Amino acid sequence: MNTRNWGIVLAAAAVPLALAGPAATAAAAPEPAGQVQQQAFTPIEERYWNDADLRQLLGEPVDSQHTDGETSYQRFQYGWLFHTEATGVTEIHGDIAARYNDIGGYDVLGAADADERVAPDGVGRYNQFAGSDATGPASIYWTDATGAQGVWGPIRDFWEAKGWEVGYLGYPTKTTTATVDGSGSYNHFVGPNGDGASVYWSEETDAHSVQGAIREAWAAQGWETGELGYPTTDEQVADDDIGRFNEFSGRQETGAVYWSPESGAHWLRGDVLRHWYDLDRYSGYLGYPTSDPHEVDGGVQVDFQGGYILRNPDTGAISDAPW
Repeated sequence: MNTRNWGIVLAAAAVPLALAGPAATAAAAPEPAGQVQQQAFTPIEERYWNDADLRQLLGEPVDSQHTDGETSYQRFQYGWLFHTEATGVTEIHGDIAARYNDIGGYDVLGAADADERVAPDGVGRYNQFAGSDATGPASIYWTDATGAQGVWGPIRDFWEAKGWEVGYLGYPTKTTTATVDGSGSYNHFVGPNGDGASVYWSEETDAHSVQGAIREAWAAQGWETGELGYPTTDEQVADDDIGRFNEFSGRQETGAVYWSPESGAHWLRGDVLRHWYDLDRYSGYLGYPTSDPHEVDGGVQVDFQGGYILRNPDTGAISDAPW
C-alpha cells in the first residue's frame, strides 16, 4: 500500500484491547469469575505503549499496523515503527522519517534495520533500510547543514566503498535522483573541504565521483548533458603530482577536465585531446590547458600554458603552435 495515499485512522483504533479496560469485553461470551479476556500485544504495540518517551517522539498512530511477509510496520504522526524477528522493533522519526515519506515510505525503502543512529563523527544521524527491488539497500543521512538525504543503488555502494560520510565525499546534500537524460542517477555531496562533490552513475560508465574545481568546470558545460557526458574515472592525480583530472564518456567524443593550481580547470575532447596526448600532455611544451574549447576564425581552439591547439575550420586538420 502506498504510504502517500494512506488516510488518517483514529488513534484509538491502534490502542490494544489490553489497555481499553473491561468495557472492551462487555459483548464477549462470559468468562469465569475473576478472568478478563485480553488480546496479546504485537511487538510494535508492546514497544510503543510501554515507552512514554517513544510515544512522545512518534506522536499518535495515523494508520493501523500492516504485515508484509515477515515484516510488520506502522506509521505515526512523526515517524514509523517496524518489526522483524531479526531486527526486533525499530523506529525512525523526525526529519529522517519526513524524507522517508517523501521518497515513498515502506513501499520504496522497506524497514529500518535499527533505531536512528549517531554518525561516527558525532554530528549526523542516520538510518539504514532494507530497500526494495527498485532501490536495493538504502540509507538516509541527516545533518543540520544538509538536511535528511537518501542514498541507494550503485551510488550508495560507491559511497560505502569510499568511507561513507567520513570519507572524502562527506554527507549527501541531495537524495538519489534520476539524470535528465534518463540513463543514470546521481547524488551531490559536501565533498573535500566543503567544496562540493558528485557521484554519477550510468549502466555504461558505472559510478564515479567528480569534485572541486573540476566539478565546477564540468557543471559549467552542462553536467552529463553537455559535451563531456558522464565521468568514466574518479579524480586522478597527474604524474607530476601537481595536477588533477577526470575523464568523461563524451556525448560524441571522449573528453577530460584537467586542473592545476596555475591553470585552473578546463575541458577538452576528441581530436584536440588526442593531439595533446600525442604531445605528452602537461609534460610536453604546451603544459596544462588554460581555456575551454572556443571558436577562433571559425575553428576550434584550446589554449595552453605554452601555446595552443587549433582545429582548422575548412580541413578539420589539427595543428599546434607555441605562443
